[in-house]
Amino acid sequence: MASNAAVSGQGLYKKARQFLSKKKTRTYILPTGFGIAFGLMSLVLFFMAVGYSNNLIYIFFFFLISVAFTGTFITNKNVDGVDAIDVHIDEAFCDETSALSVTLKNNAKSPCFQVESYFEKYPETSSRTDLEPQEEDVVLVPFVFKKRGRQLLPRIAVQSTFPFSLLRAWRVFKTPREITIYPARKGEEAFPQNSYAETDSENTGLFREHRTYQSTDSLRRIDWKATARRQELLVKNFEESEKPSLHFSWKQTAHLSGEEERISQLCLWIDEAHKLGHSFSLEVGKHYIAKDQSSAHRKMCLEVLAHLSREDLL
Repeated sequence: MASNAAVSGQGLYKKARQFLSKKKTRTYILPTGFGIAFGLMSLVLFFMAVGYSNNLIYIFFFFLISVAFTGTFITNKNVDGVDAIDVHIDEAFCDETSALSVTLKNNAKSPCFQVESYFEKYPETSSRTDLEPQEEDVVLVPFVFKKRGRQLLPRIAVQSTFPFSLLRAWRVFKTPREITIYPARKGEEAFPQNSYAETDSENTGLFREHRTYQSTDSLRRIDWKATARRQELLVKNFEESEKPSLHFSWKQTAHLSGEEERISQLCLWIDEAHKLGHSFSLEVGKHYIAKDQSSAHRKMCLEVLAHLSREDLL
């Protein structure tokens, strides 16, 4: 009997220890500015009720206190069952607002109302949603990254002031995920004149018309005879003409002063070239990426610029 009791006691101890060792994200709760004002007003009413021995004020005071206690319970429960189970982003550029997809799940048996998601220390950029029991929802939370390169995502938080806005309850979740932040897309959109590959021949196909010269056009397209007659730069436009290949290099940004400015200029050119359907290559420091025009090629070039260091340029 004693041995059986000892075994059962050890089993209960292990279960209790396992239960206590389970880590659960804490729920914090504090009064809002409106809640503090509500409390001060209730305190004034209490002193008035005592001073004047007025039963009506006593009743009103206790009613306000019951509202506060009810709000505390509901506000805490409204957030306690919500978990942030995933954070995802396709791509992000420095100094630009990026939308991060945050997946929330309501594990409670009751609905959760007015749940706001935001990144810790940045509560001004929040997104609100309602969650039914056991429902998952994806909300887009805006965020601006200030540095390029590999960065750890900030911690995600969920909060709510439902139902009376007297108190604010919140939970903070760790997001142990690193993402690559691309450089800022800043500079001149026009491609440099020496970016057009020399191996590209003049456009093939039937001549269609003349049009005004643009900064992105190759000098070989200019019709000098027509330009002399009309006193303006004209280029030949061909049917089904192919877009010329582009080559971007670190030397093309020599007119810019800072390294970050030069990296941002290359980032902008690469992004514009991909949008316009050009095939392009990149040569910067020790890195050379051959000509291509696929999305994977664009991503590879942007990642090289995102992780570019001063040692790579030597």
